[in-house]
Amino acid sequence: MRNLNAGRFLLLGSASIDLLQQSGETLAGRIAFVELGPLDVLEVGEVDYGKLWTRGGFPNSFLADSDADSALWRESFICTYLERDVPQLGPRILAETLRRFCE
Repeated sequence: MRNLNAGRFLLLGSASIDLLQQSGETLAGRIAFVELGPLDVLEVGEVDYGKLWTRGGFPNSFLADSDADSALWRESFICTYLERDVPQLGPRILAETLRRFCE
């Protein structure tokens, strides 16, 4: 009898658009994409609702040691997203322009 539990994996992280296109072609029928949302009030509880509202639902931002550390994480995330991820989606905007937008 075949072992149905063999070869199961849990992979975490994100992927580039090129990898997503390749994976769909090469792993047809053997791959699943699951989008995970941010933390929500049901996960953090009503006691931390205000913290969730001000820091957002990304774990690194929500769990930061201080509001300042949380703000720094969010600023870095936004700049990285604008400078690296947005250009992969198609728009070609100079990195310097995006950097100024971050400031």
